Amino acid sequence: MNYSFNIIEEYKSLSPNIQADILAKLKILEFAKHDFLLKKGEVCKGIYIIEKGCCRTYLEEGGREITTSFGIDTNIICSAYSYLSQTVSEEYIQTLEDTFCYFISYKSIQSLLEKYVEFNVFVRKIYESLLINEINLLNSIRTKSALERYELFMEKTPKILQRVPLSHLASFLGMSKETLSRMRSKI
Repeated sequence: MNYSFNIIEEYKSLSPNIQADILAKLKILEFAKHDFLLKKGEVCKGIYIIEKGCCRTYLEEGGREITTSFGIDTNIICSAYSYLSQTVSEEYIQTLEDTFCYFISYKSIQSLLEKYVEFNVFVRKIYESLLINEINLLNSIRTKSALERYELFMEKTPKILQRVPLSHLASFLGMSKETLSRMRSKI
């Protein structure tokens, strides 16, 4: 389900000038477990690069929380629509563990894009990874059974599987917690 994009390796491939400029624009942030990086109604003003920790994005619908993505060590997390359109978010971003991350603002990214052609390729790969993960999730929900979705998640993202609560995983996979529990007991 998750497209493999290694931001650290991609960053290392950039020229030293660009690396220095990026570092100058990064903010180091720490969040406690259950803190919010973004709440519904706020604009996602940048991208979070998780150094250590675990986060999720989710929507609220009819009193239910529907998890839309997870991010762990070296992953990027943001509310993609809000970030790209710079409009208010329908999503929340919440930590599931104490989380240490880097933040780079939308404005800083735009400035770097104007300054460095090489940075455009780097950012395009970030955006592609966000889009590919969304498409893969939607296609999985549309075409695979609940068991197939869970097996695919186990295969592609075993590290996330070990770190997120069952209720969040079930909502991400588009099933009830009870259905997920039954499937796990059979595997």
